[in-house]
Amino acid sequence: MRITFFALAVLLICGWLTGCRSASNSDSANDNSPIIVEINGEEERQTAFGRFVKARLSDLSSDLQNQADNDKRMSGLFDEFVQRQVLLQEARKKEIEPTDDEIRAALESQHRQTKGEGADQNSTTLESGERRIEIFNDLVISKYHEKAGLFNDIKVTPQEVQEYYGKNTDRYQSQNGFYVREIRVQGEAEAQKLYRQALAKPQDFAVLAREHSDSPLAANGGLMLYEEAQQLPPVLAQAVTPLKVGSISKVVKSNYGFHIFKLEQRATPLPLEKVSKEIEDLLLSEKRQSVINEYNKRALTGAKIKVFREKLGFNYTGGFGS
Repeated sequence: MRITFFALAVLLICGWLTGCRSASNSDSANDNSPIIVEINGEEERQTAFGRFVKARLSDLSSDLQNQADNDKRMSGLFDEFVQRQVLLQEARKKEIEPTDDEIRAALESQHRQTKGEGADQNSTTLESGERRIEIFNDLVISKYHEKAGLFNDIKVTPQEVQEYYGKNTDRYQSQNGFYVREIRVQGEAEAQKLYRQALAKPQDFAVLAREHSDSPLAANGGLMLYEEAQQLPPVLAQAVTPLKVGSISKVVKSNYGFHIFKLEQRATPLPLEKVSKEIEDLLLSEKRQSVINEYNKRALTGAKIKVFREKLGFNYTGGFGS
């Protein structure tokens, strides 16, 4: 069924690919919604903007504190819409459009996401036809940027990776982390008895935890996987932090009962070689977005844009004049 669904979806999209090449004009043909902006002589209507807004807000809450906040958000979205439409015009001039495989991949990705969201979705959710149009437009913009050669010279050097790692040591180096086992009981006498048994046979600590501890982690031999000392109540952190690997704490009392800890291993900082690819991908993504933003701004320079503020339905405070 899933394969059939996507095959049908792709066939439907392919049927309107040619129409999407002149999306603004074809949308307007059967669209009587208000004209909200004119871009280089082409009219854009409220319906297209509404579809764009729903696509951008599908993962965001629609609740805002006041009208001013809503006006600000809608103005920002309108500016993004105008910028997107300018780029779509340029892409159509170059006859840029996505392939069937690219559309199919995007549809599958969207399907997985919406399936995970479930049926309880708000009013901003796109209908299937609207979603296909927005997917198509987003793919066109992506291909337009690629064909413009924006990313040809973008690279991340080993030095940049090293510098980022050094500036974000808190993220990659957790010096207080540890792997620790816990035995927790409610009676002090029982705790002291188990403490003596643990000291006599440290290698059996996990067995003692499974057999006697009332901690939720007992079934796992009391193992707490990578805790941070600052996440524990102070009395427990003070007992665990000084321990050497393999050593056992004295009995510690807390509001949860009486505890005995054994330090199995201190967590080591994530070395640069372990996270270098992650950092490289992050920096590459940031550089690409920066180049895209600058390119898009330049594309707007020669565009003739006339905004019909009274038709927008909100108090426009964006960057385009009337």
